[in-house]
Amino acid sequence: MALTRPILIAVPSFDATQSFTFTFTVQSGSSQIVANQLTIRRQSDNTIVYDEKQETFKYEHILNANELTNGTYYNATISVFDADGNESPTSIPIQFWCYTTPTISFTNFPVNNLVTNASYDFSFIYTQNEGEAINSYVVNLYNAFQSLISTSGTIYVQNGTPPYSSNYLFAGFEDNTAYSIEIVATTVNNAIVSTSQQSFTVKYERPDLFTLVELKNNCDEGYITLRSNFVIIEGTSNPDPPTYINNQEVDLTEKGSWVEWNDGYSISGDFLTRLWFRNPNPYTQILQFSNTQGQIITINYMLGYENVNSTDLQSYVEAYVRSVEGMSYYIFSNYIDTLDDTSYYNVWLTRENNIYELQLSAV
Repeated sequence: MALTRPILIAVPSFDATQSFTFTFTVQSGSSQIVANQLTIRRQSDNTIVYDEKQETFKYEHILNANELTNGTYYNATISVFDADGNESPTSIPIQFWCYTTPTISFTNFPVNNLVTNASYDFSFIYTQNEGEAINSYVVNLYNAFQSLISTSGTIYVQNGTPPYSSNYLFAGFEDNTAYSIEIVATTVNNAIVSTSQQSFTVKYERPDLFTLVELKNNCDEGYITLRSNFVIIEGTSNPDPPTYINNQEVDLTEKGSWVEWNDGYSISGDFLTRLWFRNPNPYTQILQFSNTQGQIITINYMLGYENVNSTDLQSYVEAYVRSVEGMSYYIFSNYIDTLDDTSYYNVWLTRENNIYELQLSAV
């Protein structure tokens, strides 16, 4: 039986100064594959730079270090041989780059591996000698037992030309607790580079009282020192600056107006959200949570009839939830009488064990 054409598996970019293993698949039928021949050409001029036969039963070909040159684009094909010396047709070519192994490292890792607050903004830098860009990265947080407890999800980079710097904030650290953190990055050519897990310990005072304000009376100098765990979260808006009402409220009634917080803010696990608003536009979005993993929670203000016997329109809110797995569903609140323009609505959104509850009331 004639040998069928093998399929050479696509490869990410790799460092030519290190050995690399090419793999392939083939339907050999009754024939036993005993050898394979890998041919590599420089893509720019199609010159053969590597052409070797290896005797092995494994569906792989090991390329030794320093056979190729970093910063060069190549194509490769493979053929296989059976015990009778029959050779298969050559595989369809694949293309790949050789690049020096990139590096990714923290630039502000806590001094003495000690975090003294309930949150920490980790900064890092990605570098690569020949300029291979970073495509995406994931920041993972682990507990002392190496269990994943929080993740940024995949964060895609718009312009990842090295050197590329960024940061990610983790919040909610517990006092006297050990953690480890790791950043795993993927290049535009699918190479993977990691910081590896790096451990740190959190130790700070009164961790459960995140909004505590402590006062210290410096009586000899005649002043008071205030200490707080408040974190200022800067937002953005359209229009900028936002339109204020009596310096107390943001007016978002105009079409296209919004306020948004993208940094220094995260929600995970169970939570309770409380929202106050007044004079809403019917059938419009009033709040949305989202993240880089594609999870979305949207709250919309609606008007409708509570049942078939109702004659007056009433107010209610609906929550649209889309999970990271792509599942989505709606949750509806109770109905209340529509309020006048000066009265406030109050929305309570609760998530406990991934079960949501939604309630609307008048303040």
